[in-house]
Amino acid sequence: MASSSSGFDSDFNESTIAGCARFFSVSERTISYWLAEGCPGERGRYPLPEMVEWAKANKWFKSSDPMLAGGDSDNLERYRGLKADLAEMDLQERRQQMVNLDAIKPAFIGALGHIKNAGEKLDRQFGNEALAILLDAWDQAMEYIANELPDDENATESTS
Repeated sequence: MASSSSGFDSDFNESTIAGCARFFSVSERTISYWLAEGCPGERGRYPLPEMVEWAKANKWFKSSDPMLAGGDSDNLERYRGLKADLAEMDLQERRQQMVNLDAIKPAFIGALGHIKNAGEKLDRQFGNEALAILLDAWDQAMEYIANELPDDENATESTS
């Protein structure tokens, strides 16, 4: 096949290592290393599309996690999605945008317990109407917490 002025033929085969180096914007030495490491190509014929695929798998997108490199099966995509979710959660934790509900729920319940105790003191000092107002607020707060936080029977039982 005739070579075009760009250095590769109509099948995108480059004829020289120098041409490959220009195509990939790397040194000729890098192309020689790639070839020694198994990159497709031989003297006089270097198939650029195959070299690109080899470089993607072996140089550019190399991952320490073999499940993240190459392939596109449904299970592999699911794994990648879960891995991305974990990375996002880790980032949010590092930015302190996530809280450990197991740690804060008992604190909220404990704080509300103090308010309930204060209500009982108000009842003794000012009568049932003061206690009724506070207990109504208590019930509303507990309902709000129950709706906003996951159920944790151990935390609610300890303050009852």
